[in-house]
Amino acid sequence: MMEENNPDRFIKITEAAEILGFAHYRSVNQMIERGSLVGYRLPHVTRRRVLLSEVLALKENAESISRTASFETTRGRGRPRKYG
Repeated sequence: MMEENNPDRFIKITEAAEILGFAHYRSVNQMIERGSLVGYRLPHVTRRRVLLSEVLALKENAESISRTASFETTRGRGRPRKYG
């Protein structure tokens, strides 16, 4: 049985969407299509998976960028940033 907090395990696209703060899995699929995130096809599994470690790194990177950006400028009106 896999360890639950193993960062190198594969997770579903919907789980990645929840971690990143997206309302729908399609946003994660778009990130895979753009190349921001790598999608893996596993044997005997029809749907793509992503590595938990890559999702957490992406979230941490986005949080650090938003922290430094919040000190530099304040965002005006518009769509809020995702990833936490």
